[in-house]
Amino acid sequence: MNQTSSLVTGGVTLTAASLVPLIEWVATGCKGVMPPEVQLLVAGAIVTSIHAIGNVVAARTSAKQATAVAPAQQ
Repeated sequence: MNQTSSLVTGGVTLTAASLVPLIEWVATGCKGVMPPEVQLLVAGAIVTSIHAIGNVVAARTSAKQATAVAPAQQ
């Protein structure tokens, strides 16, 4: 991973206590208001996905630049 990247993945911690409201809400057929815990899990998943995509793009860009520079130096 690019150590200078401002995007850091892995900052999300899932526990059984944070998943229980999601499982109960889905088990009831998603009836009623979405529990706040579920909203936080969804938001965390979106943010983590954006960070992961940013890291992949940065890594690919860095690899392409390294490959372009290496043959030019030979």
